[in-house]
This record gives sequence, C-alpha cells and structure tokens, in this order.
Amino acid sequence: MYSKLAAAAFVLSAAALTAAGGVKIETNGSGYQLLRDGKPYYIKGAGGSRNLDVLVASGGNSIRTWGVSPEVLDQAQAKGLTVLTGLRVGLPRNGFDYGNRETVAKQLEDARQTVLKLKDHPALLMWALGNEVELRVKTEDRPRLWSALEEMAQLVKKTDPQHPVIIVLAGIGGGKLAELKKYCPSIDAVGINAYGSMLTVPEVVAAEGWTKPYVVTEFGPRGHWEVAKTPWGLPIEDNSTQKADFYLKAYQHTVSGQPRCLGSYVFLWDQKQEKTHTWYGMFLPGGNRTASVDALAFAWSGKWPADRCPRIGPEAIELLREAAASDDATRVFSPGARLTSTVDAADPEGGPLTIRWDVRRDVSDTPQTGGDREQPTPPIESAVISTTGKKASLRLPEIPGNYRIFVYAFDSAGNAATANVPIQVR
Repeated sequence: MYSKLAAAAFVLSAAALTAAGGVKIETNGSGYQLLRDGKPYYIKGAGGSRNLDVLVASGGNSIRTWGVSPEVLDQAQAKGLTVLTGLRVGLPRNGFDYGNRETVAKQLEDARQTVLKLKDHPALLMWALGNEVELRVKTEDRPRLWSALEEMAQLVKKTDPQHPVIIVLAGIGGGKLAELKKYCPSIDAVGINAYGSMLTVPEVVAAEGWTKPYVVTEFGPRGHWEVAKTPWGLPIEDNSTQKADFYLKAYQHTVSGQPRCLGSYVFLWDQKQEKTHTWYGMFLPGGNRTASVDALAFAWSGKWPADRCPRIGPEAIELLREAAASDDATRVFSPGARLTSTVDAADPEGGPLTIRWDVRRDVSDTPQTGGDREQPTPPIESAVISTTGKKASLRLPEIPGNYRIFVYAFDSAGNAATANVPIQVR
C-alpha cells in the first residue's frame, strides 16, 4: 500500500503527464515517433516483470505484461520504466465464443473497469488488446474477431484518451494487416510478434500496405516451428550463442532505424517452460543471464557488458558411446547406454568455467501453442554419473522414449551459456 508521500508523488506524476498530453504517436518525416510527456520516447523493452535491475543496467526503458497488475506498474515506476499493459482478451482457440454477445459484453465491461482503475498510473505507456488472439482462427472467422476488438479499442480510447491502443498479432502476412486496416481503424499501431520471421518484417509491412506504425511486441530466437527437426520429428533448439547472435541480427534488421517502428519488446526477460526450459528464456531458472541479454545491451546502448556471458563454440555438444570408437551420428541409443559427452564452451574474458549437465524427457511435441502454459520436466536422477572439466559420463534411461541432454557453462560471476541435444532411446 502506498505511503502518503508515495501517493502524493503518484498524483503529481500522473497530473504532469496528463498536462503534457499523455502518450501519443505523431508523424515524423517519413515515419512515426512516440511522445511521452511531450518528449520523444523510443521503446527499448523486454517482455516480463523480473530482473528489472538488469534491464535498467542494460539500457532498457520499458516492460510488457500480458495481463494487468497494479503491483507491476508500481515496480516499473520505481525503476523508471514504463509498461505496455495487456488487457486480457478471450482466445477462440481456447473456446471463447465471439458469437456470444453476452460473453463479449462482459469482456468489454471488464476491460472498461481495468482501464478506469489504471489509466492515470504514471508508468502506463500503452494498452495492448490481447496476445495472438487470431492464432488458429480460420480466415473466414477473423472479421467477427476483428470487429469485437475494434469495439474494445473504441471503448478503451473513450475511457482513456491519453494512451495509445494496439492489437498484438501472431506474426504478419496472409492478409492480416489488410484486415486490421479495414475492420480495426481505431487502433493506433499494430503489435507484431515475430521470431525467425524478424528478418522479413519491414518488407512484409510494406508489401501489405500497412501505413500506421508498428511495435515489435515479442521477438526472440528461432521458434520451435522454424528450426530443423530430428529424424523422429522433434525440433532442434539453437544454443545460447546462436540465439544471442540472432537477437542482435533481428533487432538491427527490423527495429533499429526503421521509420515506422516505435521500438520493441524482447522475449523473454525471464525463464519459462515452452517446449524446453531454455528455449525462450533469456535467463536460466536460477536467474543466470545468458548471452542474449548481452546482445540486447549492445543493441540498446552500443556497448557490450564489461563481463560477457560464456559462449558455446561451433562443436557445441559431442556424444560418444563409451562402448564404441566413434560418434553415433544418429543419436539413437539403446536403453541404459553409457555416453561420454563434451561441450565446446569458453569465457570471453578467458576465465574458468563450471560445467553442469542433466538429462530430461523431451516434451517438445506438446500440443500447446501461443505461449500457453506447459509443465516443466525435471532432470532424471542418476543420469549423470560423473563430470570432469568439460566432459561428462552419462547413463541413459532404461525406458524408451525421447530425451534431451542439456549442458550449462557458468563463469565466476554466474553468467551462463547453455545448449542441448535431442536423443532417442529405443
């Protein structure tokens, strides 16, 4: 709960922002720029509400939430950050029926109440209507969805004319931008979630004739749907170094210097289970930062951190059957097989590394999509027999199935690199 002093500061900050015109988008030559408190504001943001001190130290200035939390707005304000605040919107892929007027009306009223409650918070930057709502919606059913979101956009803007409103898409192409232009004229910009497709976003925006600005509301490594597969059909995850290199390349192509881009939010400034426990998080479960954080620090500030994260080399993980004389290139092993694994990892400053290994069930074929919640998979006990330097002796499970071997390399400050390799026991 606010103290009297904090409450007074809140009121003064909100009043000053309102007097200056709140947050708005204006044309700027051939493009657009965001104005906050009457001053240009370029979004250097991250998805998530944790590790905020690292975000500020890295040059970030904003966070994105997928739901509404007054406490997160308070935390952001205390760190000098703004918040792209998500208004929850029902997902057709999870059964929400946009043909049910009563249900839609309740959703609108919930949104109105939320906006009334938070519209004067000084950390609020913009409102985002849902997240990837159109995912798995048939093309012929999308107009009804867009019409409902247009109704919500009108309501939000009427309730709070001081902050822009956007809709967040699960990528672009396929005519979605043209549909938004037709059915959702009240939105101020479009939010774009993109992963491997980050290298084509400006080109697609131009090709589809989108004339309003855009915000990259999520971008990250190549997605599990975009990478090569094992012979048994499961996705092969890039290691932390490959991811970091891609983050920087994607930012430089689609965000930096693009006149229609108002900035971006990198995904995910935290850790989560999505196909694996390392795929999309820029931090490990213990809070250790990976090289993707370094890449964004360089993108935002033009400077690399003084102590950079370890990097995975081109050889990554190599596996050798202890009973064989050469690599098993198929990565298919018999139950209980013993392997020797090695990792190609190094510290940029030449310091020592601590290497850890584990083996987990591979659940990357789970049906969840769009970031829907997934259950984590714990390490398998007794799978790691011993470790020496960058080498480990492993015993695979007796139960046939799909598994992954993970490795983590830590420097003396706890900064990390990680890689994994999918295997099959049969």
